[in-house]
Amino acid sequence: LRQARRQHASKTGTLKERKRNEMELYFDKIACNGDPSITDVDLTGNLKFLGLNATERTKTGAAFATNTTVKSIKMVKLKLDDAFAEAFGKSLATNSTLEKVCLDSNSLSGTGLKALMEGLGKNSSIVDFQVRHQSKTMASSDEEALPALLADNKTVIKLGVDARNPLIKTQLEKKCNENREWQRKQRLAQKK
Repeated sequence: LRQARRQHASKTGTLKERKRNEMELYFDKIACNGDPSITDVDLTGNLKFLGLNATERTKTGAAFATNTTVKSIKMVKLKLDDAFAEAFGKSLATNSTLEKVCLDSNSLSGTGLKALMEGLGKNSSIVDFQVRHQSKTMASSDEEALPALLADNKTVIKLGVDARNPLIKTQLEKKCNENREWQRKQRLAQKK
């Protein structure tokens, strides 16, 4: 009956949009740079965020694409999935203000982590990136793709990824050390 009323209202043009809740409005502000005071996003286990539907959660990942005020994101224990990761990965590729990102203890699989690393490879501002303790395990083939996705990045010096393969762990640590060295050389060149 409710669906029938909704369909009738949409056909006759009398359908009213529901009001956006507090969490949706918060991410709308982030997406349009509406509030310059929002520099840190810390939603560790936030129940209002967990109450969002799947499409709204995915939109929250895309909200950071054009944002110029948020410097730190901590979204831990929020059951974030691969759809969020793909949207957030695209945001990372274009965002130039984020410095710290922590997405620990979520539900990201290898697909989502690859999307995040692809965006991180194109990013030029993030220094600290953490995606440990995911509830879904990453396949070995997905792990092997990670170092190649980060090849172009010059800024990440702290990277937290649960890779089971010791060779991949070593390659990721080597990349962070190369970035540290590159940044040190840039600082020395600026002093001269």
